[in-house]
Amino acid sequence: MLGDISDEETNELIGFFSETFTGNIQAREFLESKLFPVNYYIGVACYILYDQSYQYNMLKDIVRKISPEELARKSKTLCSPLNLLAFYSIAMLYLSGRAEVINDNYFKKKSGDPNIIIEPEEKQKETKFVLDFWRRLSPNYLNDGTLTVTNKKVQFLSPEYVNNLKDQMIPIGQDKEIIKKLKQTIAHLTIYNFLYQAECRAGIFDHGPYYFEDNPDPLIFKEFQYLYTGNKMFGIDLTGLMPQKVSQTSPVPNVIFGYTLKDMNKLEFNDWGTLFADPVEFSSNITSIGIWTKELIHPKNIRYPNKMGVVKSLPLSILDELSDFAKKATKELYIDYTKWSTIKKLMLGTSNYANSCVAIASGYAGIENEYNWTWPMDYAEDKPFETDLLDKEKIKGYIKHLERWDGGHPLAKRLMRRKKIQKTDPFYYYLQKEEKPDELIVEQ
Repeated sequence: MLGDISDEETNELIGFFSETFTGNIQAREFLESKLFPVNYYIGVACYILYDQSYQYNMLKDIVRKISPEELARKSKTLCSPLNLLAFYSIAMLYLSGRAEVINDNYFKKKSGDPNIIIEPEEKQKETKFVLDFWRRLSPNYLNDGTLTVTNKKVQFLSPEYVNNLKDQMIPIGQDKEIIKKLKQTIAHLTIYNFLYQAECRAGIFDHGPYYFEDNPDPLIFKEFQYLYTGNKMFGIDLTGLMPQKVSQTSPVPNVIFGYTLKDMNKLEFNDWGTLFADPVEFSSNITSIGIWTKELIHPKNIRYPNKMGVVKSLPLSILDELSDFAKKATKELYIDYTKWSTIKKLMLGTSNYANSCVAIASGYAGIENEYNWTWPMDYAEDKPFETDLLDKEKIKGYIKHLERWDGGHPLAKRLMRRKKIQKTDPFYYYLQKEEKPDELIVEQ
């Protein structure tokens, strides 16, 4: 039964995930514009996922229709709606919300509230369920069966799948014009995607390295999803999730770039599907490129391994079309966002982090229409909620609470503790038995 794991197993998972998370976060560059309150909306979303059992309740419904193992296997394809970034986020965001609440509860208890229970038994059961769900994903998705990217590789495509792409790759030699167009297109799409996604990484995913038969040059992929075409995506109306106003349309709903590389010193990937390469600027190392788009079939209709969606090769001329789309759409988005209130921008980001993973997973289960996804914009516009899964007043409380620290949370201080302390008291807290661990940071 899902969630039927011991305290020891749960703490082992929490400790392991804390270690991988701190490693990933320390290797990340922190850049935040003045346009979106990124840390703020992440904090609000994490509270929602954990404190109101939003993620737990939805995952319970999803597993009645599809197991996490099958969900993972159905994602072993190019441009899958769910990928390693989504799988990792299922645990990361939930545990972040849990840690926010535990940290808050310690502060309340330290301030003299004797009735505070740091982590109620029911919440511990929910945590076991979510972690058990998460630990069944990546081992059935990654080819090496690992729980996280311990070997710095994100490989989930089969050798047969990769070799089928071989004849569609275009050798480029020293054609600097193609390389220039490729770099410009990827740059324009990256700017557009981050802006469209309220400055989060959703929609961009790097993976590899893979190898063709008889070719020593590694192949890596960079995917861009959710490009605006004006049509329904996967046959689903997503306007409630994506209220941005864009009239410029993309020629394709997604694009996958593949390139083989020579003479690379390093090609490493993290759990968020981010590439770390040496040399960083590797355009002169590219030996061939491929450009594809993926058929959008409803996730519930995917069948592993034979019905995963058709991948179609695209001509080089698509680079100009995509660059033109991205540049014009980016300008439109900037103009649109200047008309938005601060709370609307906050709730767009909150929607991305609180809704996206569970919304897509519910699509695999074929139950996405059983939920209301417009509550973030309803909140921003002060409309009544059409969902009984969330309490509007509690969301208001999270926003007011985090406002004290300009949208951050003092939980982040736990990242700065010595490694020795983090071994016994990990960032995401072991299950709480009402005994306070040594050197907890609970200042608020």
